[in-house]
Amino acid sequence: MKLLKEHIAFCVILLSYLLLFIPFLGDVYLFDWDEINFAEAAREMLITGDWLNVRINYEPFWEKPPLFIWLQAISMKIFGVNEFAARFPNVCAGLVTVSVLYVTVFRRYGKQAGVFTILMYLGSFTSHFYFKSGIIDPVFNLFIFISILYLIKSIEVEKLSSFLWSGFYLGLAVITKGPVAILLVGLSGLVYQMVFGISFYNFKKLATLLLGLLIAPGLYFGLEVYATGWWFLQEFIVYQIDLFRYPIASHGQPIYYHVVVLLIGCFPLFGFTIKDMLFQRTVVAGDTTFYRWMKVLFWVVLIVFSLVTTKIVHYSSMCYIPLSVVGGVWLANLVRMNVLEKILFGSIGTIWIIILTVCGVMGLRTADMTRYLSEIIADDFVRAQLATDVSWSIVPLALAALLIGLLIKTLIKGDKLNVSKFLVWNTLIITFTILSVVPSVEHLTQRTWKSHLSSYQNKEMQHFTLGFKSYAHRYYTQQELLSEVAAIRKKLLNKKGYSEILDLDQFAKGEFDNEVRDYVIRKTDIPISVSAKIQKFKSVGEKYPTLVKVFEGNGYGVWERAKAAGK
Repeated sequence: MKLLKEHIAFCVILLSYLLLFIPFLGDVYLFDWDEINFAEAAREMLITGDWLNVRINYEPFWEKPPLFIWLQAISMKIFGVNEFAARFPNVCAGLVTVSVLYVTVFRRYGKQAGVFTILMYLGSFTSHFYFKSGIIDPVFNLFIFISILYLIKSIEVEKLSSFLWSGFYLGLAVITKGPVAILLVGLSGLVYQMVFGISFYNFKKLATLLLGLLIAPGLYFGLEVYATGWWFLQEFIVYQIDLFRYPIASHGQPIYYHVVVLLIGCFPLFGFTIKDMLFQRTVVAGDTTFYRWMKVLFWVVLIVFSLVTTKIVHYSSMCYIPLSVVGGVWLANLVRMNVLEKILFGSIGTIWIIILTVCGVMGLRTADMTRYLSEIIADDFVRAQLATDVSWSIVPLALAALLIGLLIKTLIKGDKLNVSKFLVWNTLIITFTILSVVPSVEHLTQRTWKSHLSSYQNKEMQHFTLGFKSYAHRYYTQQELLSEVAAIRKKLLNKKGYSEILDLDQFAKGEFDNEVRDYVIRKTDIPISVSAKIQKFKSVGEKYPTLVKVFEGNGYGVWERAKAAGK
């Protein structure tokens, strides 16, 4: 009882977390690519009963290791194959993350700093939204953070067991997303040593860390190599390198991309902490080791993912944890916000007020706004999506008005109490923004198409796309492995001089999939569907003149064989 009273604020936040994050978790369809990619791999894992090999289209998938997909498959085993089950593991990861953050910061900087740290995390837009998604990164980042906690412990208390545990959690991160975990933790350790002149490891300690690191990946990749040979490991490593070298799936962005993402997305967190990240401004009483590590980790993550060619919003999500720690310590020591903090807070807050206002005006003047946006946007696909009949809520207008009031009050007062109140209110604003805006955006961009794909469930059909990459046509049709199509794939492979799909690299496999699609459509009577974006409608007609369009919506079209369409 005494413990509960001492940490009552933290307990209230945890209870609020469950109330804010679990309801409505499965209300919208999963989004391409990442959410559906991992969910489809988990679905196929359940169907095949093969928990060792990650598969897409019932063939080996080398882009991601299996740990997060195992968690999704377990969740689907409990809750069924649906959106809630796909996203639920990250709600759990979020609960663990905020708990570890609170306990760690509380022990080092006190109760206030611990509470403010998790308020910073949950009271900023992208870091809040991130635990309601079905992507890998929340689990991946949690393992990296715990690994670094043990490295920090190894500096403070020289025990080999700390290196062993650090390596073990680093290994879990590797089989969650890949070897980039080793790069991030290794670079952070190296930079920390170079900047602060503290040598905390020797050969014996590194060997112990390596031993811990090899436990999980060694077991998984060892079994993979034993089962499939070196092919999987080779393709997995090649893909990880290509993410750094090439803009995979056209995710190329300017070098400042992640700075902008964090500045706007992590409002108000990034604006509060960027000066402390650049300079040692907040006086940290007592423990400086952990604080320094968080700053190093932030810059390593930001610089690494700013330099790599492939840039996606959630690649810099590991920055959320160190930002929250530095922000929590900053707020615990705050007397009054300075001019730069007020400028950043006010300007980025104004951007969010504009965003909420535009969303709210969509609810009042849907036709006018749609017409205006269609006139200024040249992309045919986006314009077709804007033509979707969508009901927009006016709730964002009320949220914008509330944000204006909170912004003004916090700028005027600028003290610890009002900043902390703002974070609490902003957590609620973010929650209601997600509830009122995301369903409309999802309806605009994908709902009718994915609803049509769902109508194919329990039908023996083969589903394809033309001109774009997606996993929706597999997940939402609940595509089964058709023996006729499997036989065709084997026949075409043999014709090329290959014995199995493992003989093809990732680029050759993409071309081969197109050949299989053409063969199935042109030379068999297997029931099929083909999805394409509006820019490719003409190409579908020219390429497959015997097919007829049976659906159009959200900028997508779906074609079937003429006889199937007439039934």
